[in-house]
Amino acid sequence: MYPVMTRLAEDHVRLARLLDLFEDLLNRFHEGAEPDYELMCEMLEYMDNYSDVVHHPTEDLIFERVLEKGTERRDVFDVLMRQHKALGQLSRRFRQSLDGILHEEVLLREDVEAHGRELIGTLRAHKRLEDDEAFPIALERLSEEDWAQIEAQAPNLEDPLFGTLDPLRYRALYARLSAESRD
Repeated sequence: MYPVMTRLAEDHVRLARLLDLFEDLLNRFHEGAEPDYELMCEMLEYMDNYSDVVHHPTEDLIFERVLEKGTERRDVFDVLMRQHKALGQLSRRFRQSLDGILHEEVLLREDVEAHGRELIGTLRAHKRLEDDEAFPIALERLSEEDWAQIEAQAPNLEDPLFGTLDPLRYRALYARLSAESRD
């Protein structure tokens, strides 16, 4: 497998783990408990920053190259690239809801939960479309030279949570994931 695809596959496994944790926190919220809002905000910050700076731009390079080469499934790639922009908006809306709670604004729990569930559902569907349709097409259509060019153009920043840790930014998230790993 090409290094860029290996990295994206690893990102997707990590994202699935984060989405499971998010869903668990939202389930507690639904039951009336107060989840760890700091943890949820850190998760959103991590997903936004890493996805917007590294993950999605890398995927867009791949998708654009496939579209240049031509594919009968253009619709898949167009949808995914549009979703990359929309995911940021969904994430920001959910984060604003969480910030509102932290600043003691009056918000309906149902609305906050709905924003979170929409983000999780959209991310899962997006990841599934990439894994099941877009990536296999890209692996079939692109040449060694294409992959080398994508690798050279792709952002090359280390993951601040799963790579070289930035413990000041993601302290609560790292602690939670570490505790889960030990259990």
